[in-house]
Amino acid sequence: MTSLTTSATTDDSLAGKRALDALAEVFIHLGDMANVNTNQLLIVSGRLDPLALEQSVQRAVAQIPLLRYRPDDGQLRPFDTSTTRWVKHLEYAAPCDFNDAAFRRLLMNFSSEHRLRWRERPPLQLLLVTGNGGHNSCVYLSSHHGVADARSDCLLLRAIIGHYAHITGVPGATAPGGELPFAPLAEIRPGWFRPRVRGHRWLRALGSVVADLLHRDIGFTVQLQGQRWEGMAADPDIGQLDFFHSLLPRELEARLGPAAKSAGVTINTLLCAALARLMESTGSHHRGTLRITCAISLRRLIEHHHDRSFRNYLVPSGIRLRTGQQTPALLHNLHTAICRARSDRQIGTELGRLEILLPLLRLRSLRGPARHLLNLCQGTNACYSNPGRIEEDFSSFGSSEHRTQSYLGFGCLVPPYDFILYTPTVNGRMQLDLVYRRAAFRDIHREFAAPYLDALRHLLEELQSPPRR
Repeated sequence: MTSLTTSATTDDSLAGKRALDALAEVFIHLGDMANVNTNQLLIVSGRLDPLALEQSVQRAVAQIPLLRYRPDDGQLRPFDTSTTRWVKHLEYAAPCDFNDAAFRRLLMNFSSEHRLRWRERPPLQLLLVTGNGGHNSCVYLSSHHGVADARSDCLLLRAIIGHYAHITGVPGATAPGGELPFAPLAEIRPGWFRPRVRGHRWLRALGSVVADLLHRDIGFTVQLQGQRWEGMAADPDIGQLDFFHSLLPRELEARLGPAAKSAGVTINTLLCAALARLMESTGSHHRGTLRITCAISLRRLIEHHHDRSFRNYLVPSGIRLRTGQQTPALLHNLHTAICRARSDRQIGTELGRLEILLPLLRLRSLRGPARHLLNLCQGTNACYSNPGRIEEDFSSFGSSEHRTQSYLGFGCLVPPYDFILYTPTVNGRMQLDLVYRRAAFRDIHREFAAPYLDALRHLLEELQSPPRR
């Protein structure tokens, strides 16, 4: 493996220290206990130039202030990235292919061995893999989850692609311009941080934690038992991850919109409901409460113009569903729960939960209780995230010479989760993607992907032909 760089100027005239909020700080501490790298992977035709790619990353970083800050004692302080080498290059004997288990293992092992501990290093890295002597190339972009959510990662990757096209002289290509700013939540929503408002938020958060400790939820049934935290689990490979990538069958994709409209819910609700049905069927749960963690983005919920800023805006929100519900009731209750999770009140409660967890995470002597509390309060190993329609053009790496063959993006998988399901729409097609714990699944297609599609298909059939009473 080689590391390549070229000289490029970087604007380091940052505006001094900035506050660090809970959405970022929680992931800084989790990064001491688990892998919090986010992942954007793009396989394109032809051979990409590592030196031009290095220049492209440097220029993209110059547009993104947050990537040139480092956390220190609860604050963000600027640091000089002008000598940082961003790109590592590797030759792979076979073509790059997400269906190749050895290739996926290479990528995920790289992530595990090169963790982006933000206090110690910049929160960004890029691996370029050249497949089969230049047959194709894989760009693997990792960011620390404390700085980037799916939207930020997409904006960053698109900026890198734009700079690469310009640097390599693609006709008509222009260098991307403009800054991707960031701001702590206290600057975006100062009203949230008034003492009385924060106090009420913490009281609601403590109440929800107590409710979680008293409630017994049902997750997704897997063979794996025991701890998921590295160093605490019986399985020494508990932190080893894998991923699954596919396109949703066209016949299912075409039916989703009309079915959601006729049921008065969103496509997101249908996709999440299919996961709930799968959890019921695989676990033979006749009574109880299913729990699914949904990733809620604050970008457009806070203020629309923050959609093009660069930072992590995600909060985890628990969705509880009683087992055994008929499809209309399931969809209604799930739709209501997702709407509630997106409300200001519930977002505040989830933020408060993160804030009251921080004192435990900051002290290493309290990391054990913090892990235990996270296991109990999250209450499930199942997580669903729908990034929606990816607005950026990932059909190529800047030119027809480098047409896209496969693209997927996924976040980090921290305990107690065994998988995160993603259903983005990329370049006009809906995908079915998963990141999962290798120890939890022997055959992810047989044990999850195929049954999930069956559950979704059955759900749509029920909506089209409701059962007779």
